[in-house]
Parts: sequence; structure tokens; C-alpha cells
Amino acid sequence: MALFSQPVYINLPTTDTERIRSFWTAVGAGIDEDFSDENSVCVALTDSTFAMYLSPGFYTDFIGEREIADCLTTNSALLQLTAPDRQAVDRLVAAAVEAGGTEVELPEDLQEDMSASGVFSRQVIDPDGHQWEFMAA
Repeated sequence: MALFSQPVYINLPTTDTERIRSFWTAVGAGIDEDFSDENSVCVALTDSTFAMYLSPGFYTDFIGEREIADCLTTNSALLQLTAPDRQAVDRLVAAAVEAGGTEVELPEDLQEDMSASGVFSRQVIDPDGHQWEFMAA
């Protein structure tokens, strides 16, 4: 039995809600307008998984006295999403890069190890510095 129920909301800081909205819609994601406003953008990643990008002031409301990490210089998490196949991974990465993301090249030996186990993976950093892994197995 699962520890938690659906849906899942991943909360992330953003410095520009319109930029992140444009980025994810260019990649092909939908936006849940019921949970989006000038301080937030709710990106529909799956039918039950959402990335909530929050403006710094709004994000701080949820984290207390802790400082927001600068994800453009420091990695705080690697967020993995599963795509149906290798071609979908390639399309997602191409769209993400064209929309302002940056691909992270994985070491060749890691790529070979994953390939040997039937996994294909590519990674992209979104415009706010959050690192996403698009994977197919």
C-alpha cells in the first residue's frame, strides 16, 4: 500500500512565472489555471503530478525562515519523469532546449550502464535552474 495518495504537487521557486509558463507549454505541458495566478504557475506533468512554480515571496510563505536556494548555481534536486519511449525523450529535450532549457550531458559510462539495463535518459535544466530527467525504459 502506498504511503501517500494522488495528486502530487512539487513546489519550486521561480523568478518569472510567465517565463516558466512559456517554457513548459513549449515542451508540451498543460497549465492548470485553477491553481495559477500572478504568484504561481501549476504545470500539469501527468494526470496526477503537478509542478507548482511559486514566486519568491509566495514560496517563502511555505518554507519559513529558510533561504531559497539559488538553483542556477546549486543543484538541490533531480526530478525524474518517465516518457513512453526514446523518441518522446528526444522530442521533450529538443523542445525544452529550444524553449530556453539547457541539456546536461551525462557521462558516457553512465549512459552505457543505463542502456545495458534498458534505460534511456536525458536531462535538462529549466530556466530557473531546476534539473529534470526525462527517462524511458
